[in-house]
Amino acid sequence: MKVRAVLLLSSGLAAMAAAPQMAVAQEAATASPSASESQGDIVVTARRRDEKLSDIPTAVSVIDATSLNDRGGATDVRELLADQPSVRFNNLNSTITSEISIRASSTARATNGDPSVGLYRDGAYIGGGGIGGRNYTRLDLLDIGRVEVLRGTQGALYGRNAVGGAINIISARPEFENSGFVNLRYDFETEGKQAQGAVNLKLTDDIAIRVSGDGISQDKGFFYNPDNDVYFDRQKGYGVRGQIRFKTGPLDLVLLAETQDLTTPDVFYQIAIARGTPGFPGGFVQDKFRYTWNTRPRATQDVDTYQALATLDLGGATLSSTTSYRVRNSQYDLDNDGIDAADLAAARARGDIVVNIDTGAASHVIDTTKSFNQDLHLTGKALGDRLTWLVGGDVLILKSDYQVSTTRTVTPTNPSIGTRAPASLDYKSYAAYGSLGYDLTDTLNVTGEVRYTKDDRALSARLFDLGTGVPLGGAARVVDVRIKPDNVSYNATLSYKLGGGVLTYAKIGSSYRAGGFNTNLGDPRQPTPIQAAYGNENSTSYEIGIRGAPAKGLYFAAAGYYTDLSNLIAQTDNGCAVTNPACPVAATSFLTNAGDARSYGVEAELSNVLPVANGQFRFALSASWQGGKVTSGKFKDFRLPQVPDWLASVNVNFRHGFIAGTTIVANLLYSVQFGGVQELKVNSVKLDDFDLLNLRLGIEKGPVTVSLFADNVFDQIYRVARDTTINRYSTPRVIGIEARFHW
Repeated sequence: MKVRAVLLLSSGLAAMAAAPQMAVAQEAATASPSASESQGDIVVTARRRDEKLSDIPTAVSVIDATSLNDRGGATDVRELLADQPSVRFNNLNSTITSEISIRASSTARATNGDPSVGLYRDGAYIGGGGIGGRNYTRLDLLDIGRVEVLRGTQGALYGRNAVGGAINIISARPEFENSGFVNLRYDFETEGKQAQGAVNLKLTDDIAIRVSGDGISQDKGFFYNPDNDVYFDRQKGYGVRGQIRFKTGPLDLVLLAETQDLTTPDVFYQIAIARGTPGFPGGFVQDKFRYTWNTRPRATQDVDTYQALATLDLGGATLSSTTSYRVRNSQYDLDNDGIDAADLAAARARGDIVVNIDTGAASHVIDTTKSFNQDLHLTGKALGDRLTWLVGGDVLILKSDYQVSTTRTVTPTNPSIGTRAPASLDYKSYAAYGSLGYDLTDTLNVTGEVRYTKDDRALSARLFDLGTGVPLGGAARVVDVRIKPDNVSYNATLSYKLGGGVLTYAKIGSSYRAGGFNTNLGDPRQPTPIQAAYGNENSTSYEIGIRGAPAKGLYFAAAGYYTDLSNLIAQTDNGCAVTNPACPVAATSFLTNAGDARSYGVEAELSNVLPVANGQFRFALSASWQGGKVTSGKFKDFRLPQVPDWLASVNVNFRHGFIAGTTIVANLLYSVQFGGVQELKVNSVKLDDFDLLNLRLGIEKGPVTVSLFADNVFDQIYRVARDTTINRYSTPRVIGIEARFHW
């Protein structure tokens, strides 16, 4: 595994060294229009105004629609971000509980904490809520125009939770032309059928519409539940988006409405208890892909979004408005004991298990999050375009109604059928922000950005008997708490144009991850008290970098960073355990401010487009090294969890004329991860290393492309997450066929 990674990094360095020679060869060739453009030429809105990617003095990457189509699109976030430096997708099998980390930013995992990465769709914040709010939904990945990935603290322009960075998925907009596509896919192993498409129509010179759709039907999978004859990783449902664009004079207005109704992969895991564990003298390990859960697996995610996106050219300035209202309903069912009565009886007969286990224990989780986001900003230039300015504000109003219902087997000593734990979160956030950039000379620029945010968060949580409705848990389960923190975040950047399309910069910036609440305050006997609320996590980051597009088709970027974190938000537990005489009950996990920490790393990316005799060769390389540790408090000197030492990727696309007017198209995507630990604790288990290879080969003739593909060619199975008693495994190899028609 590490040998492959070393070869990958070596090839990247060799490609960088060869870049000038490739550029010379490219100049000599007769390049097609697409081959003459590099990624650096793409216009983005990373700093909330239109700029070329290579001109932005910060670490930002773009995934464009062409690159996505070349590798077969992306229907989950792991596929979408597989080639991005310093970006890790914390895969927990289900889209509802998975989350994204950038530059060693912390993860919330099995809690209701906010993400450490700002998640945006078309400029509107969509994160937050009890579950489902630390990841994008499948609907967000439909008909993408481009994805902007900003790495490092982005608090000044993006505000809350952009500690590791921010990601903005920008949907394809209605254009003033008649066009569209249909994409059909079939996976042989899962018998999965997928269809996506879009129709773009020009109605008049001022009005255009675009309708996009997505459907999936996959009853089979890799992870099987024999008790209910169902696969945990099945998927079925649809998503539809409609847009209308009015462009007249100085006004450009897009109205969007979309809906998703989806059965998505459930939350599942393998029980793996080592021999000799108290209560399990013989141990108990389930098959990797077959889990005997008597609770029927179920996970659904329904989304409705309404947006209005407008820009108004005022002559010397541009006014931009983003209005978004989103309702996200996420649900899943979980077998708490992970075993059925037959398997338990067999294990008892063998002497493997001697403790009492309630095979009727299950959890049913539901979260409905409604969010309204309004952003309004004005940008322009002055002093002969030497001064660039921006001023704006945004409002976020979020309400999350979250409930966990836990069922159990009724016994003579305890007639209760279970408990119900509702919680209601109200979150209001108001911010004003601005930036000012000035060209000191033709090559030297200084830019300052600042944001003031005022948050108001309140939580009410209770515990009731599921059958009788009687309150339970005493004072520990009566939580009424409110916090009103504020924050000032900033960026200060000095950039210098070296010439030849190359820019170098130095930056200092800050951000914050919003504090929150714990809904279970634990047992009165607990060694470690649980506080109802925890405060904001704050970060200050220092970065230097170089980036540019020195030749046609060539783009590169490299950066190094160091981040100080204060009041790190971390997951821990209250110290109770069935083996602890002082508190002989199961531990209660909670979030807390665990002290200060630091993270650091370096990253690089390189892409080039090269014309060949009858086609085009395009490649992109990325690599990053990162690390960090806690520097104060009870976890001092512990490594930051869920932070791989190395991440790297190679993405190669090839097109070449064949026979009878056909073109061969091929794509290779290779990604690796190694190093890092799972948890913030002594002797934490390590993250599993992996290297994944996806291949695609097809024939294109006119508007039709037919391809064969294989994802995870090596059929590598690794643990995406694990603890002392459970494992979550990756998806095995998938082989399929895809057909695309565009006009």
